[in-house]
Amino acid sequence: MSYEKTKTQVKYWQYAAWSLPFLALALLAVTHFVGLSSIYSILIAVIVCSFFFASVFWWWWTLDKILIILKAFEETGKSLGWIQKDIADTKHEIRQSLSDRERREQKESES
Repeated sequence: MSYEKTKTQVKYWQYAAWSLPFLALALLAVTHFVGLSSIYSILIAVIVCSFFFASVFWWWWTLDKILIILKAFEETGKSLGWIQKDIADTKHEIRQSLSDRERREQKESES
């Protein structure tokens, strides 16, 4: 998952969420006040359909990003498990090395 790519996509979704509703309201207001009732009806249908399709597309895009994030968490958890095992193995080896050294020192002091 590319953080920069997702960041750019989020930015585009934010711009769309900020500007498209105001653009739709402006278009509806202009056609209503000018008196173009047939265009007004068509425009309402187009806007409703566009918002519906955009919201469905956004929903699937969001689910895809959540799935990618969960997969990254899972991989991170596995990596941390391996690191924990490696640390435990290293700790065991250090203890073994220290006990071997203590035995050698004890033998040397007895000699």
